[in-house]
Amino acid sequence: MYIVIVGAGGIGRHLTEIALKDGNHNVIVIDKDQASCEEIARKFDAIAINADATQEETLDESEVKKADVLVTTTNDDATNLMVVSLAKNKGVKNLVSVVNQEESKPMYMEKDVKMIKNPNIVMAEHLYKSIKHPNVEEYMNVGKHAEIFRIPIPDDSKLSGKTIKNIGLPKKCLIVAIERDHKFIIPTEGVQLFSGDRVTILSHKDQVDKVAALFSE
Repeated sequence: MYIVIVGAGGIGRHLTEIALKDGNHNVIVIDKDQASCEEIARKFDAIAINADATQEETLDESEVKKADVLVTTTNDDATNLMVVSLAKNKGVKNLVSVVNQEESKPMYMEKDVKMIKNPNIVMAEHLYKSIKHPNVEEYMNVGKHAEIFRIPIPDDSKLSGKTIKNIGLPKKCLIVAIERDHKFIIPTEGVQLFSGDRVTILSHKDQVDKVAALFSE
């Protein structure tokens, strides 16, 4: 693949490394910061262009018309939107961007850009959830209304020995997997839960508090 990455900061640098490790890709990185470009060129088998990606001639220099995908990773939505607009006009079909502000989403949608939430925001959300529900592991949003997460059953749990049918799982929740002694169990209502199990649950967001409370008993 021919990949153009705009932004040589933490996200762009890690994305470059992952892409190059994954396969024989041609990676072009664009950034206005000279030191960041020099680091990319020194560490990776990638071309680093020290220039402003919002300038049409910079994208021409990157041969963006050949790109299978262009990714913008800066922390400024105005910059990202300008770059994807230019790339779209030059025929790049696959556009991906970090989105920093919720109010910017409609503008990205207008340009058919695949949107990725800023990792700093995602990390803050995960940290807050870890504070609020310390017994819950590995959150992942499923659309706007649901979450999937893993939760361990403690040694002194009142749920140990009970079947899924009888634990009183809140409505709009579903146990989708159980890990036990390095084995994977597909759950049914008659399956018993035991201390030490790690249970993966799909839940409507308004039920997460109830589920966390149930599994902390």
